[in-house]
Amino acid sequence: MITLVKVLHNILFAAGYLAIAVLASVISYSGKPELGLGIILAATAMLATLLIASAVINRRHKRAVQAAQSDVPVVAAGRTKTYSAHASETYEHDAQTVWSLIRPAESAVLLSDAQRAFTVPGTPAGVGEQQCFIDRDGSVSIIEVIGEESPWWATTRPISPGETNTRSTYRLKPTSTGCVLTVGTVMELPANAVLTETPEDWWETLMRPYLTRVKEVLAAGQN
Repeated sequence: MITLVKVLHNILFAAGYLAIAVLASVISYSGKPELGLGIILAATAMLATLLIASAVINRRHKRAVQAAQSDVPVVAAGRTKTYSAHASETYEHDAQTVWSLIRPAESAVLLSDAQRAFTVPGTPAGVGEQQCFIDRDGSVSIIEVIGEESPWWATTRPISPGETNTRSTYRLKPTSTGCVLTVGTVMELPANAVLTETPEDWWETLMRPYLTRVKEVLAAGQN
């Protein structure tokens, strides 16, 4: 499309110059050669000036485009930075028992500040399942299960608009007296983001109430 526009532009430009040249010839033929010569010289000078200016502008534009294209990978590569963190807790319950508590979406009402929690209707069980959480302040979040091996691990990602690009993994490992639950996260933040604490400290503060609540609910279930 751009090429067609350029061709049409060049045709109209050439036609305009030829029209001026024909007009200058008619004026010269009618008895005013000085005026005709002046018109053709002025038109030729304008044509030369425009051609030179167009060549300079096109060259500068091409250089700017090439420079921008070469800078894109650099900018994209430095746009975000990846952080990871983990938090763990030991339970005197086998992995299947802990999994049965933390896996269903509805358990978030017991284990977090969620007022309502449910599996999004129409989504499959397991990989591809979406879980919706409505907090007491009315905020809504949705996560999607993107990997799972029951009862050992599951990986989720947020799909709510505006969420940070993160992945969370819940991993259970058996021990001689029960199991260990490790909740990890991998997150991408802007490269120029300023962290007030280390990712490990931040994640520990965020996840400790959840891990403690799991232990409390499991203990209450034994009574």
